[in-house]
Amino acid sequence: MTCLSLWIIGLISIIIIIYLLVQYVLNEKQIHRLKYILYVGIIMFLSIILIPVFLIRPRNPLNIRLGARIMNPIFNLFGIKYRIENGEILNKLGPCVIVANHQSSIDFIGMMQLWSEYVRYCTILAKKELFWALPFGFTAWLAGVEYVDRKNRERSSETMRLLTKKVQEKSLRLWVFPEGTRSMDETFLPFKFGAFRLAIEAQVPIVPVVFSSYKSLYNSDKKDNIYYWRRGCVIIKCLEPIDTKGMTIENDLQRLTDMTRQRMIDAYEKIQTIYDKDKKHN
Repeated sequence: MTCLSLWIIGLISIIIIIYLLVQYVLNEKQIHRLKYILYVGIIMFLSIILIPVFLIRPRNPLNIRLGARIMNPIFNLFGIKYRIENGEILNKLGPCVIVANHQSSIDFIGMMQLWSEYVRYCTILAKKELFWALPFGFTAWLAGVEYVDRKNRERSSETMRLLTKKVQEKSLRLWVFPEGTRSMDETFLPFKFGAFRLAIEAQVPIVPVVFSSYKSLYNSDKKDNIYYWRRGCVIIKCLEPIDTKGMTIENDLQRLTDMTRQRMIDAYEKIQTIYDKDKKHN
């Protein structure tokens, strides 16, 4: 029996054992921990595998799409399905700034679904601390992810200035979480100005993307000690672009930020209302 055959048999055996544990032995909190450990472990393992692949064209955002297509079949095993609405908008546009609400680290799974189907030449703005989550942070850097030092205003401003230039000159799309941190609250945190300042300076549209609430299928509330990771569906809705041509920082930055946030909140609440009605009927 070859070494490869042994690996395949071993992998199948592990999958069967995990399935039996999830179905018949573990409680919801234990299932959450097991799935999360597997989730992080898979990302870290694939990050190592992808390093030599990404080194062929280092810092190229097209690497993110390649990574998404490799990861998605594995992520599908975690039981969360994604229904993408109006995703073709992301295919039609040239350079733009995509802003999305940020609920959890598993947002990454939904993002990879979008990248695989609709998002092409696009990078992600992430906090600098994520780079040190090795090997993932380094692999993400090779994939073209841009890190910003939020604790150093001068460096942060320089990063955003260079990004503005890239967006303009390379027709790059940029993905930003304007809340700046994760939140599972029923409303969004205040939006930071960075993404909107860049969009105005580059004179490119803002494209809001809204993830529906995870509350019915995922929770990791340390404060109340509530943990579960259930099977279910998350809706990702891409809203119509907001044109920034003719806008200025002095006159329109606050208005653009507030308008985008309100449109996203309205869409989030509408999605949730429809989702709750569908659940009742089912």
